[in-house]
Amino acid sequence: MPIDRAALTRHPFRNLRRRLALAVLLGAAAALPLASCGAGDSGGSAGERRMMAGFGSGSGSYRLSSPYGSFLAARHARELNDNTAAANYYMRALKEDADNAMLAQGAFLALLADGRVAEAVALTPALRSHNPADYLPRMTQAAAQMLARDYDGVLKLVADGPSGGIHAAFNPLLAAFAHAGKNEGDAALAQLQKLERHPLLAGVHAHLKPLLLDLLNRPEDADAAYRDAIEGRDRAGTRLVEAYARFLERQNRRDDARQLIAEQLEQNPDNPVLMHAARRLEANSSQPAEPLLGNAVDGLAEAMFASASAMGRSDGGELAEVHLQLALFLRPDLDEARMLLGDIYESRERWEEALTMYSKVSAASAYAESAQLRSAWSINELGRTDEAIRILRNMAKADPKSPRPLLTLADLHRSAERWSDAVKEYTAALERIPKHEARHWPIFFGRGVSHERSKNWDKAEADMLKALELQPDQPLVLNYLGYSWVDMNRNLERGTKMIERAVALRPNDGAIVDSLGWALYRQGRYDEAVVQLERAVELKGGDPVITDHLGDAYWKVGRREEARFQWRRALGLKPEQELAIQVQRKLDNGLDPLAKN
Repeated sequence: MPIDRAALTRHPFRNLRRRLALAVLLGAAAALPLASCGAGDSGGSAGERRMMAGFGSGSGSYRLSSPYGSFLAARHARELNDNTAAANYYMRALKEDADNAMLAQGAFLALLADGRVAEAVALTPALRSHNPADYLPRMTQAAAQMLARDYDGVLKLVADGPSGGIHAAFNPLLAAFAHAGKNEGDAALAQLQKLERHPLLAGVHAHLKPLLLDLLNRPEDADAAYRDAIEGRDRAGTRLVEAYARFLERQNRRDDARQLIAEQLEQNPDNPVLMHAARRLEANSSQPAEPLLGNAVDGLAEAMFASASAMGRSDGGELAEVHLQLALFLRPDLDEARMLLGDIYESRERWEEALTMYSKVSAASAYAESAQLRSAWSINELGRTDEAIRILRNMAKADPKSPRPLLTLADLHRSAERWSDAVKEYTAALERIPKHEARHWPIFFGRGVSHERSKNWDKAEADMLKALELQPDQPLVLNYLGYSWVDMNRNLERGTKMIERAVALRPNDGAIVDSLGWALYRQGRYDEAVVQLERAVELKGGDPVITDHLGDAYWKVGRREEARFQWRRALGLKPEQELAIQVQRKLDNGLDPLAKN
């Protein structure tokens, strides 16, 4: 049987590293189409030009000069996730029908999604007049008022508007930083305190409290709040750690700042923000670091970023993206928001938008290398592979100590099934790492997968065993190595135990449950195999290999018609050619070469 490793032979380790890297944005702290992030120019987006070329022709066409034609074009652009075109068409329709609330709402949402917040602000009075309780227009108007330092306007907006539902969560954030802008510290803290036990924003409260105290110039209270938020946690929010280190510098406690960063680096050695902070502290500059929040506007931007991070983890959908756009509207230098937006775009395969966002990250930012790496990946996904490789090789040459460009290059080769090239880059990356530690297990695993797919099993096995030595309870490695042994009829007992351990660690992973079922099958324990394989199909029903395995097990226990049904189903799931040939043979002959249909 072929091993179904589709998820592993593309870029699982890059995705794993991407998720780990994202954790540095806040640490413990989608229905809307994704933005293209660039302001719409008068020439229109590529999608807009394509639509203009064909939208006005044919007997069923609508004239773009009419509001309805522009509305249809806008709807079509939204379906294509081209928010630049959608916003332009909605605005064109709105010029012809200025009192149409539906057009105004569509234009407003498309403009926000496209990052054109200033243009969206102009539509908020009409939208609020139509529906005073609508959350997004109120939040957008408040952001514009904060940017204009109209703190009384923000407080009036909060006082005059609704206070229930989602407003109960975000009114306190608006009011807290409006009061902070007016130097009304007690009122600001009282507003923020309302979120301490909020089911979604309690973590945001914990993140913002020390930052707000720092902004209000209450050093003793800020110090205590920073320590309360950071101490005793395995990995505190990196952004908060950086803020505390900056605070300690300003309090002439540079040694304490160095110790804080050193302790955090022990737990998170590859964190780019912590490494950036360590380099700054080592420079011994006479000029202390600036505080993370310079003013109340920065504070609301931080609140938007923190709430977006919280909502992102809770499937916040459109609000997470809009809050990030508002954060960048308030604070254009907030690279953390750009990285998180880029990650959202990547997760939805919106590579152009991701590339646009990463390209705006400052070269002086702690995230500069990460943004370059992820830009290269986006470029590769857009089909410009040679350009992506060139970027990564230049990065590797420019910084001979960093393994990250080589690891990204290895993942890129593996995604294209260039296994020998992947092995070469993994090996080069490992040579740049002086001491191989537990966190490096994905590199050995990735190289092991590449060796295995290159039919070099001895080296693959050695890398898998090394990965397990570094991380003994890693379910991906336990499953891959255990399955490989079982599939080759080698080390059956040990391989089965490894798979059983992987299932215990990840009981709802259909691929791992399938491995256990297949291990039982290879040992002739067919009834037990059926139980596990049926569950694997329930967990991951669209997998042709798992479906094929269940067919084999059914055949062995005498359930011949059900076996053929599963094999036909496996073929319908479009397996790789080698598996398709084997499944067709079984449909023709069963598992017994002499059997007939």
